[in-house]
Amino acid sequence: MTTILYDHKNRQIACDSRATAMGMIKTDSFTKFLNKDGVMWFFIGNSGEADMLANTFKELTVAPDNLDVSAFFVDNGYVYTASIDNGIYRSSLIEYSDAGGSGNEFAIAALDAGKTAKEAVEYAITKDYFSGGKVHVYDIVKCEFI
Repeated sequence: MTTILYDHKNRQIACDSRATAMGMIKTDSFTKFLNKDGVMWFFIGNSGEADMLANTFKELTVAPDNLDVSAFFVDNGYVYTASIDNGIYRSSLIEYSDAGGSGNEFAIAALDAGKTAKEAVEYAITKDYFSGGKVHVYDIVKCEFI
């Protein structure tokens, strides 16, 4: 699946770059983020549905059937979750450190133990088979990858 971590204290989001399907590693250099109209998206779940989520999230309230994707997104310096619950798009402001994907527990525990966002996702990669590859870190204040 993936590991995405939001470090609220340092205003950074870190994510891995592994793509898997049918129990196999497809690549360790997959891009799990997208800038759509000035909103930075970080995706969890079905990568083929990421564009659909980013393109329809703000315009529609009812989601297309069977979407299996969620995200963290940064809009005007604030971080939100984006998910689909019973066919309805939902979002929530995140005002604390949070993580998503199959390596989320490892990443949030490492962050709590004093690791940086990058180090925390790197740690999750050592424990979670579905996470791997390069770790990308987005600085929310600078609006750039570091």
